[in-house]
Amino acid sequence: MGRDIMVVGILILLCSSGFVASAPSANSPAKIVSGFISNHGSSLMKWLWSLKSTSTKTTIATRSMVKFENGYTVETVFDGSKLGIEPYSVEVLPNGELLVLDSENSNIYKISSSLSLYSRPRLVTGSPEGYAGHVDGRLRDARLNHPKGLTVDDRGNIYVADTLNNAIRKISEGGVTTIAGGKTGRNGGGHVDGPSEDAKFSNDFV
Repeated sequence: MGRDIMVVGILILLCSSGFVASAPSANSPAKIVSGFISNHGSSLMKWLWSLKSTSTKTTIATRSMVKFENGYTVETVFDGSKLGIEPYSVEVLPNGELLVLDSENSNIYKISSSLSLYSRPRLVTGSPEGYAGHVDGRLRDARLNHPKGLTVDDRGNIYVADTLNNAIRKISEGGVTTIAGGKTGRNGGGHVDGPSEDAKFSNDFV
């Protein structure tokens, strides 16, 4: 807006100076201004117009195209890359601990609810080296195969959709058991109801 006023002011000054050009002296300021206008008026007008055009273009180019809704903030609860895990899903246990499913490495971890820079995940079951498999038994010996879903009951038992094993697994303090599917492994997925040992799941279930 201020630049537009400046352009209009300069135009008024140039026009008014043209009316004074009839003074008798050849060296009068009015005569000099009139000669300058006749020689350079066209280029001066183009320059003034380019200033106005540039101002308009700059305003449009810098207009923000992103609108954020007020009242939201982002806070990192834990950083998987710093903890050496790949979080796929997170559940909150009744005692406030976080249950973290690391599908990439076929592991399940617990993280204390008193989160700090020194919080470290504790391996619930799986392999620290990230080995996949289908092994029931003690927590430290059991193996999962890229699980992609989990839930927890009121007693703290964990139920896992063990995707590439086509199985539902139960994790308790006593160890890991397969409660449905899993017989056919990676190549025998499907959709079959019935007794747990005969049930089948596709490998896209979670």
